[in-house]
Amino acid sequence: MQTPAVTLESYDQVPYESFAIPETHPDYLGSLGILLGIDGAPAEGCRVLELGSAAGGNLIPMAFHLPGSDFVGVELSAQQAGRGQALIAELGLGNCRLLHQDILAINPDPAQGLGTFDYVLVHGVYSWVPEPVRDHILRLCGGLLSPHGIAYVSYNVLPGWRSRGMLRDMLLHHCRDAQSPAERLAQARELLGLLGAGLAGDGRPEAEVLRRELDYLQEARASYLYHEYLEEANVPETFSTFMARAKAQGLRYLADARLHTLFPTSLNPAAQSVLDRFETQSETEQYMDFFSLRPFRRSLLVRTEARPNLDIDLGRLLRFWLHGNLEPGEAPLLGGPHPQTYRVPGGAAFSVEHPLTKALLGRLVAAYPNARPFPELLAEAKVLVAGSEAQAFAEETGICLSEVFSLYCSGGLGLSRSAAAWPDAVSEHPRASALARAQARAGEGHAATVRHRVLAIDPLSAYLLTLLDGTRDRTSLIADLRRQIETEPALAPALGSLSQDPEGLDASVARNLDRMLRLFARNGLLES
Repeated sequence: MQTPAVTLESYDQVPYESFAIPETHPDYLGSLGILLGIDGAPAEGCRVLELGSAAGGNLIPMAFHLPGSDFVGVELSAQQAGRGQALIAELGLGNCRLLHQDILAINPDPAQGLGTFDYVLVHGVYSWVPEPVRDHILRLCGGLLSPHGIAYVSYNVLPGWRSRGMLRDMLLHHCRDAQSPAERLAQARELLGLLGAGLAGDGRPEAEVLRRELDYLQEARASYLYHEYLEEANVPETFSTFMARAKAQGLRYLADARLHTLFPTSLNPAAQSVLDRFETQSETEQYMDFFSLRPFRRSLLVRTEARPNLDIDLGRLLRFWLHGNLEPGEAPLLGGPHPQTYRVPGGAAFSVEHPLTKALLGRLVAAYPNARPFPELLAEAKVLVAGSEAQAFAEETGICLSEVFSLYCSGGLGLSRSAAAWPDAVSEHPRASALARAQARAGEGHAATVRHRVLAIDPLSAYLLTLLDGTRDRTSLIADLRRQIETEPALAPALGSLSQDPEGLDASVARNLDRMLRLFARNGLLES
């Protein structure tokens, strides 16, 4: 059975934006597995299968940075698969294949097909395909996972998704006579405008919920609007239904890929007290969905015979390397347990109090994108605290471990099993990685960092990346950037306010060159 042609046509005409998804990286999944008692394969020597790879924006950066691992992607759209295959060939990646194939054509018997995999990734596919494909996805996870493997499957969840389903019903009705994906998209944007105007000033709670979604969609990518709201298939289901299907294929639930959702403490005290009555993990998770109105899950699955341990021992954290792209809101005060705020790019804020944690984060911030061994960081933090007014806190590691774990669960820092390192300084003749330059040439407005995050790049930054082949020094780069700005004035706004004086323009270009190079180095896009 093939996926409906209308769906395939829409994915060709409105390609699903293909980019790095941090929670699917094998280092992320392997580290989380260790915390939960699953000793999976290390990122540097694993096999990864991705179902629904689009143009490889998630899979290819992994393969580029992990040459000792093997990556296989499957994509039904010939157009998107072709784009990914072209990039794989351009980068010369012998460890990555992107197959133009229907998911239903993949044999779940590893001996008859692709072999076994340590990680199986299915993002943005499960809810958007017919039921036979959904069943086969879980059959593949059950058949192709290695004994300690982890599968990642994202999907829309009931009942929380119903608020979005209300808007989907409206959009599908408004676009019912459209003849092409482009026409459907145009009519959908028309309705968003009409709904926004018609609901202005409406004080009903349900109208406020709808207005928030409208505000988001006005700025959302066309691919998200189309594939979430306008596709023929979008079938959310409850967590219990999903797990019944998974159990039938020899799978059990491990956790959500975003670990903070594992804990009832993320809910209000009244909800927590109600959850205490449920004895099993599955029941607790289902009722957490009810109380949180969660619309989307990123479920991690393991084989039925796997034996995870959800009683997390914080001492396991000392087995990892830590990394974090954090910036302190003010100079850290080590004199005592005073709250200290840190932010990540994008604005999310985190607060810690313990002097050891603050001293440790100071070292960690300076090292990014590189990781540092947690025991080593802790030892250095103890020395710093012992020499301050907070000396009495120097040996209180328990609170520090708790704060580090909380930061990890909330996405403030990451755990790694790898000592991989990247240059943290800009050389005289800077050179960007072949991957970064290829992504810049693609003109999609983003690049994958070495920590498998999406770095937004404006057209001027993209042009600069294409120049960074190691042959140009700073003077040459300034001259090239200025010539390009004179040729394409639309690039100038990226520099901010510009002086009409040629010397002022050169100074502005130079300042922004240095800023962009520091940003590239901070995200591991430069090579030594």
